Amino acid sequence: MNEEKKIALKLEILAREKEAIRRKLVITARQLAVTAKEKESARRSLVVTARKLAVIAKEKEVARRKLVITAKQLKKMSETLENKVLARTKDLEQIRSRTEAILTSIGDGLVVVDKDGKISYINKSFEEMLGWKSGEVLGKSMVQVVPREDQNGIKVLFEERILTQVLSGQKFVADLTNPFYYIRKDKSRFPTSSIVAPVVLGGKIVGAVEVFRDITKEKEIDKAKTEFVSLASHQLRTPLSTVNWYSEMLLAGDAGEVTSNQKKYLEEIYRGNQRMVELVNTLLDVSRIEMGTFIVELKSTNIVRLVRSVVEEQKPQIDDKKITFLSSFEDNIPLMQADPKLLRMVIQNLLSNAIKYTPDKGRVEVSLFLDNKKNVILKISDTGYGIPKNQHNKIFTKLFRADNVIGKDTEGTGLGLYIAKSIVEQAKGKIWFESDENKGSTFFVVLPLRETRK
Repeated sequence: MNEEKKIALKLEILAREKEAIRRKLVITARQLAVTAKEKESARRSLVVTARKLAVIAKEKEVARRKLVITAKQLKKMSETLENKVLARTKDLEQIRSRTEAILTSIGDGLVVVDKDGKISYINKSFEEMLGWKSGEVLGKSMVQVVPREDQNGIKVLFEERILTQVLSGQKFVADLTNPFYYIRKDKSRFPTSSIVAPVVLGGKIVGAVEVFRDITKEKEIDKAKTEFVSLASHQLRTPLSTVNWYSEMLLAGDAGEVTSNQKKYLEEIYRGNQRMVELVNTLLDVSRIEMGTFIVELKSTNIVRLVRSVVEEQKPQIDDKKITFLSSFEDNIPLMQADPKLLRMVIQNLLSNAIKYTPDKGRVEVSLFLDNKKNVILKISDTGYGIPKNQHNKIFTKLFRADNVIGKDTEGTGLGLYIAKSIVEQAKGKIWFESDENKGSTFFVVLPLRETRK
């Protein structure tokens, strides 16, 4: 019995162990199932990843092939571009060489300066006329390398050089009517006329170009013409004075009574002769100015009284054209050292022009005042025909008359403003104007006071 219990107990223990083993096996089977499921999922992920990698590999191969094609295209484009650059460089070199040859061949002197007035280029004519070589002047100031003098041998100040004026903002300056002198390397000088224009880049002045020429021959020819005009004018004065004298006698009845028709003809002869006398006197004034024989007699001058006197002389013309005339004179203008005869000529020319070229019922204004620098300023304005803009730079030249007034006044000589400018500049003054066609003009004259005691 004890034996049976033992066997039964052993069998029960074995049964329990089997059950425990069974349960472990169940758990293990479950775990294996889970693991298999995870492995399947991992396998599927690997399959997907493999497919993606295959796609990426394919895309990379396509991209590689494209890169190979692009590299070949870039290489071809690079070669084409390089060939074009070489061809363009060759063309530019030819253009530069052609331009250089043209500039070198120009008969006029040519100089290019930067914004500081330093020389960056000169041509062959510059070297020949001034005696400087390119290597000696490049990078140096044009104003210092090539001094400028006026006709009297006085050195022109830096701020008065036309090159300086252009670099400071003026668009264009031509100095053709008043020749100046350039000083060569060997200190000799020659008369010159020049044109200076700014070099503009991006709306800013970055330099200037000056073209100048030696006008020695022109000066000699002009001098010969001036001497001839002077001689001819002197010779004409005697017969003209005779005609004037006899015309006055006939009109006065000294040679007997004249009929109304005869008197009309004699008056025409007298007026025509007066115009001729005025022209001859003007030509003589011009020749004296140009030959330097104009005698300047400085006197203590009351410029206010002088202007009033000229205005009074022009009163008949002012009244005849019904012009509104206004005048303004500053009270404290002192006596000044000037040649009253020459100063009168300046005032007469400017005022008579203002009246002559202003239509009936227009307006003319004359004012006289002092500026801060103790200069006397004469200002004459009108509402007349004005001056065409494209002829502003010619208005002070000898024998020039603006197109818009030639048909309105056939008796003008084109010498008045030339004479006025010559006289003003001889007195170390300045003259300029502002004008719009069909709106009028304003002329300004600035004269150094050179005050004297009253």
